[in-house]
Amino acid sequence: MSSPFVITSDPSWPDPLLSLLLSTQTFETFLRELAVLTVEALPQGGMCGITVARASHAATIAGSDDLTLAVDEIQYRTGQGPCLDTLADGEVHHIADTSVESRWPAFCAEAFAHGVRSCLSIPMPLALPEPTGVRGVYNLYNPRPGAFDEAARARMHVLAANAAGAVSLALRIAGQARSNEDLRATLASRSVIDQATGIVMEQGCPPGEAFALLSRASQNRNLKIRVLAAEIVATVGGRAGDPAGVDPPG
Repeated sequence: MSSPFVITSDPSWPDPLLSLLLSTQTFETFLRELAVLTVEALPQGGMCGITVARASHAATIAGSDDLTLAVDEIQYRTGQGPCLDTLADGEVHHIADTSVESRWPAFCAEAFAHGVRSCLSIPMPLALPEPTGVRGVYNLYNPRPGAFDEAARARMHVLAANAAGAVSLALRIAGQARSNEDLRATLASRSVIDQATGIVMEQGCPPGEAFALLSRASQNRNLKIRVLAAEIVATVGGRAGDPAGVDPPG
């Protein structure tokens, strides 16, 4: 486990976060470890969840424990709570004691029933390529009332700014990885289509018409062209004059 956050007035993310990002193998593992690492900087008994929202859909992408996930879910299900307000207005929202809090009554009643008394939702200023519409929130919980006093809230605000840099970078890396996977899939599809086009050309089809013939065949059979191309390539060794249902020009 990496060392706890170094809480300073500098909003740049500290060495423990960089070490964590470099040492974890997957995006999901990094986020889970980040939530656990955050707990080490919280008042005793603290819990942490990281929410990301795009448009009107919010979801917890990491949590330090099962209770955090359950309390986050209460907010999504009831449509009220400090997290949702932070997503909406970008401001910090704090509950000193769910047993007496008059805002968000449905959420507070259920959170109190789950043993959560203090709540703190802090915006995470994600630095992502525009336009993304992605917003992040740190959700912090504690079973003790008044766990997040003014000094603690100030420290947690700096912590959220620190973590936002690491989460932004992780999101960019994950996005790039998905882009690379999409590119590899596209290249693989292009390769098999080129092979199938060559096979059709071997049947006497002119080069300029081979792809058009494949396209018409894929429409007639209601198959994506890459699927039809893969069938042709897979059966080429035993074909006669009609590779995978593509009629040669006559």
